[in-house]
Amino acid sequence: MASTDISKVEKFGHAAWEIVSPTGARALVSERGATLLSWQPEPGVELLAAHESREELESGAGARSMILAPWAGPIADGTYTFDGQDITVDEAVRAYSLAYRQDFRVTSAGTTLSMATLIEPSESYPWKCEVAVHYSLDSGADREEHLSITLEAKNLSDTAAPMTVGWHPYVKIPGMSTVSHLSISVPARTKILCDRRGIPLPGESAYAGVNMPMEIEYLGSTSMNDYYRGLVPDNYGVVATRVVGQPSNASIELTQEPGEAAVVHVDTGDKLERDPRKAIALAPMSAVPDSFNRPDAVGSVRVEAGQSRQMTATLTYVK
Repeated sequence: MASTDISKVEKFGHAAWEIVSPTGARALVSERGATLLSWQPEPGVELLAAHESREELESGAGARSMILAPWAGPIADGTYTFDGQDITVDEAVRAYSLAYRQDFRVTSAGTTLSMATLIEPSESYPWKCEVAVHYSLDSGADREEHLSITLEAKNLSDTAAPMTVGWHPYVKIPGMSTVSHLSISVPARTKILCDRRGIPLPGESAYAGVNMPMEIEYLGSTSMNDYYRGLVPDNYGVVATRVVGQPSNASIELTQEPGEAAVVHVDTGDKLERDPRKAIALAPMSAVPDSFNRPDAVGSVRVEAGQSRQMTATLTYVK
């Protein structure tokens, strides 16, 4: 049986790596930000709405497929306090985090593409950490195609550090020109209420109960930029958020483990500068946005010296 092939190429002025599975599925990952630039379950069938230029990639435009570490989601007013230390975050990164600006090095390219980078202490984040990302392709018995990512952030400082992680891919169903023709299901009990900046409301006022699962049979003109927690695992112990194209019935499913990634972000892309509402973000996160500033998230963001925070997520395509 053929094996996975991983080869180095160039894309948008940066080194990139193409993964080709035995079934012909392909993924392309840039060394800049360890950013996924393409996912094709079969040649010519693109499921990812990714960056389309060097400028988009380097600026992190739209947070497309962005690795979110060492924090995930915006930080309110660009400031936070940790262990009595008041920190101001540079305006260029307060909405997105730091990893997207880093060049990653490849540490392994066998059946899995593994990449890592060191984030040195800065005014925005005065701790040293290593961010490692692992991408792999796989196929199932029913010919479904999987793309999996494992993200790990390790605290290399001598003291504890705040740390959350996430991943923000925009996906699309082949043949669909708009997300309006999608249905969506999120197995969640709680919606996180945010202000217009995308910052959760204070304390318990941020958490609103929803019927589980949260389902919309036809998106139509519905706009979503919503975070959910209280995620309910299925019989396999994972949380499965699913979008289905109509009338094709093709689907893309995001699975995540609630113990690692307790939040999922769903965004219909209405505010994207390029191609709004052409793709939907299904984004797993280890904690709610602005968790560095939330008293109720103290335990979920603290990582002791030498320890790590890890998250695995899988996208599955069934046509």
